Amino acid sequence: MSQQYVLRYFNIQGLCEALRLLLTASGTNWTEETPEWPREKSDQPLGHLPVLVESSKGGKDDVVLSETLVIERYIARKYGLLPTDILAAARQEQLRDQLHDVWSTHMEFMHSTGERSTELVTKFEQDATRLVSVHVAALRRNGNNGHYFGEALSYVDIAAYAFFKFFSDAGPKSLKAKVGLLNYTRIPEVSKLMATVEASSSLAPYFTAEKENGARLATRFK
Repeated sequence: MSQQYVLRYFNIQGLCEALRLLLTASGTNWTEETPEWPREKSDQPLGHLPVLVESSKGGKDDVVLSETLVIERYIARKYGLLPTDILAAARQEQLRDQLHDVWSTHMEFMHSTGERSTELVTKFEQDATRLVSVHVAALRRNGNNGHYFGEALSYVDIAAYAFFKFFSDAGPKSLKAKVGLLNYTRIPEVSKLMATVEASSSLAPYFTAEKENGARLATRFK
């Protein structure tokens, strides 16, 4: 039976842009729902979002998954966006985890105050600078063709697109240093990646819907 998916999350970019892109690229049937929060918090497997519910047509729910990176890799592996070779997959996953680490520092900063806030600015600057260096090198090794590996859309292409899009949309209110460090328009290799992802035929439904409905807001607190 063909699979159907429901993605539960808030109506923001947040953690879910890469998931939305992966589900679109997979060509599966999927919809999105926004639980009433915090009333429905206790209904989620681990008490937080995102949650992915997978079901077969005419059947009961088979799979309910939580944790962002777990869901991403489940979809990426199931629909061929991660290579079957373990080492090749690990090379994509380490780049994706580096993106998540920097995103997590940003999120902690938004909830921090005082001395910790100052420490996180320094950490973000160091980690974001290192990230750009690593990712530019990876894109160059692949011939700067808009993909990290090979010539086809992959998991890390999608994850990086969502990451740089988030920091482009979030603006300077979230973290002053980030605009100069992660502004992809100033990084030719990443600009090429962004354009290549946006030109992908498998993602056309996502970008068409975004054009018609407007982009989701990035999370902002300060």
